[in-house]
Amino acid sequence: MAARPATARAKLVTFLTQDILARDSEKAYSLASEHELCRQFNLSRVTVRLALSDLENRGLIYRRHGKGTFAHGRASRIYRNIGVLLPGSLPENRAVAELVRGMQSAQMEVGSGVMLVGVKPAAWRSEMASMLSGVVILPADVTGEDLAILRDRNLPFLIVGDSELSGPRIVMGQREAARTLTEKLLCQGHRRLAILSGVDAGLDGPKRRGINEALQAAGLDPAQVPEFVADGKKCSLFGATQALLDSMPRPTAVIALDDSLATILSYKARRKMDLCVPKDLSIVSFHDWPFLAELDPALCTVHFDFFAAGRQAATVLNRAAQTGEALADLNFQPTYIDGSTVGPVPVAA
Repeated sequence: MAARPATARAKLVTFLTQDILARDSEKAYSLASEHELCRQFNLSRVTVRLALSDLENRGLIYRRHGKGTFAHGRASRIYRNIGVLLPGSLPENRAVAELVRGMQSAQMEVGSGVMLVGVKPAAWRSEMASMLSGVVILPADVTGEDLAILRDRNLPFLIVGDSELSGPRIVMGQREAARTLTEKLLCQGHRRLAILSGVDAGLDGPKRRGINEALQAAGLDPAQVPEFVADGKKCSLFGATQALLDSMPRPTAVIALDDSLATILSYKARRKMDLCVPKDLSIVSFHDWPFLAELDPALCTVHFDFFAAGRQAATVLNRAAQTGEALADLNFQPTYIDGSTVGPVPVAA
């Protein structure tokens, strides 16, 4: 569908926005009067007032009765909160915590904050949208109808990770990393694989797709790879890892979708089952959590910089709120940590 031509109001908003941001003044300064803008752009007073209202809503200008219209300088420019949409309960994992921490770091620099929103957009109170510059979306339980409401309210948004939702997203490279780690195991000769998951379903999806791509490229059926799922509770984490180790035939390699799962698996395999990692069991994992840095043997894992992603997400959402610019995907490259938990297929296997 062809884009609609910009209205006179939109053209004036774009011109004044670009002029204000390009000038980048530290202090506030006066803009041309409504009468001068009408004459300069050959527009009606109604159109000019609507355009100025748009700029005021974006936090770029303010008006004083009897004194005129002023552009905010950098020091006084208004930045609203960035919302994190997560219907239901807050996922209890460090990835989301690091993402939010990065957003908060960027927002503190502009005198604003981050708001966790557990209510779907259809149920928001009327003033909610006016409190936000944009929204970061954790896709679990979010629908296309929710995104349509955000678009109708002119709220820019970014979707975290790989999902069926349509829109600009924060791509951490999890799918690519999962494909690479699976290929690493396949190159070592492993064909009896298993997946250990359950820390966060929203983050597990893209990893699972990457695993399946690598298996299919090697002529293997992903449906033949068993998956052991924990629900995040301590008893379930230990139960899922024990069920994996008790399965027959036992897998020669495991793709754990989070370091916490890999750590429990490694401990139980070595201390409870008298297995050697990686001689008897190879393990790859994700997230490179710093509190596991001293684990021996060191995990073969992948680092995703969620903190940097959060900072950049907040920055681009603030700018989109000011300029009305369309957002593109934010892409981040994973860093591979070559630990000591991967070896060739055991001779006995």
